[in-house]
Amino acid sequence: MAEVKKTKKAAAKTKTVKPLKAVKAKAILSAEDNLKKLSRSKLPMLFVKKHEGSWNHQDWLDFLADIKARGYDPINTDYVGLILEEKKAQYLASR
Repeated sequence: MAEVKKTKKAAAKTKTVKPLKAVKAKAILSAEDNLKKLSRSKLPMLFVKKHEGSWNHQDWLDFLADIKARGYDPINTDYVGLILEEKKAQYLASR
């Protein structure tokens, strides 16, 4: 009987832990996912149009820094270059 009272007292002292609310966390995308996301965005074409289809190395580095700051990191920069060249061809063909 004494054990039953201890158990009841221990149970009464135990607080119920409520589940935490789900926290929306930004998923970390892979380099491939970021590349797909970038290719579907307007950023590459905006860059090409801003530079009228011609840019220098510093412009390229600035673009890479910009997309990384926007969350497109990790990303394969060689493929980013290919996306820009594709958008450049589209831009020049439409002129």
